[in-house]
Formats: sequence, C-alpha cells, structure tokens
Amino acid sequence: MSVRGRSGPSEPAGVRSRVLAAAAQLLSSQSAEDLSLRAIAEAAGVGLASIYHYFASKDELLLCLAVEGLETLRRDILALQADPEIGSPMRGGHRAYFTFFRARPRLFSLMFNERMLAHHSELREAEDRAFLAYEAAVKADNRIPARHQENAARAIWALGRGMAAILSSQPDGQLPEEAAQRLFAGALYLIDHPVGDD
Repeated sequence: MSVRGRSGPSEPAGVRSRVLAAAAQLLSSQSAEDLSLRAIAEAAGVGLASIYHYFASKDELLLCLAVEGLETLRRDILALQADPEIGSPMRGGHRAYFTFFRARPRLFSLMFNERMLAHHSELREAEDRAFLAYEAAVKADNRIPARHQENAARAIWALGRGMAAILSSQPDGQLPEEAAQRLFAGALYLIDHPVGDD
C-alpha cells in the first residue's frame, strides 16, 4: 500500500493533520483495532467522506499515523542527544526512546507492529531513519569503543521492539507500572554501565 499524501498548502484547515491528530488522541485510550473511522471523523470535526479523500482505508490511516510517530521519535532522539544537561548523547537518545514509549504506548506499539512492518516499506523506511538517529547518538558517546557501537545501537533498538511486542500482548495496551519500572531501570543500567575495551 502506498500512502496517498494528498496534503499540501491548499489543504482546507489542515484536514489531514486534524484527522491524524484525532486518531492519535483516540489511540491514547483505545486500541488500534477498536478505532473506527466514524469516531475519528467526529473527533476531528470532519465528515467521513473527508477521511476517505485522504486515506483509502483505516489501515492506510494507521500506517500514516505510525510513520508520523516514527518521525516524531526521530526528531526527539536528535534533540535530546544534543542536550548537554542530559549528560551524554546516548543517554539522550535513550531518554527520547523510553519517554515516547511511556507517554504513548499504543502508538509506540503501532509503530513497531510486526504485521505492518512486514507489509509496508514506508514504515520500514521510517523505522530505519529513526534508528539512524539513535545510532548517531550511540556513535557520539565515547564510552563505547567504536567497533562495538553499531552492534550496541542495534541491540538497544531491538529492546524497544521487544517492548512493543510486550505492549501488544497486554489486554489494555499498557504495561503494569511495576513491570515498566523494572524494565526502565534495567535499560538505564545497560545504557549507563561502563563498557570496557574487550
């Protein structure tokens, strides 16, 4: 499926953007499977026909939402890895990644949905761009020897993929608080633990 991408400067009142924003808001309280185009249209203040003008189907709308989410994550990673108050580029990339996970778990799960990634090159390309931003944060961190940086970046990124799978297995799309705390504490330890040269 290719995304229509009909938006532009003449788009009336940013209809496409309003629809995506409404879908993201609804996704904060219900699963992607439970989202309906009618509810999204109502929340966006547009007619159902307007949604079909920009999106051929609910699947296409969800794909656009996931691609947009990965682009937001990419920008967050770039911004926080450059924040001197965080302490290191890698820690900044980590904070962006896990902050997104905690703030928007259902969107995070949608972004890394295995079925969607398998079927949509646009989503895989968006993930690649976000990963490259995270890899840059790891490569900018002098605590990891150069020969280990790419492998470390991929391993930590895979941890996020695993977290998305855990989220998708939860009935309400949310990780129990105690489990989330343990997961984040463990991930932070892996990020901050000194790495030797061997």
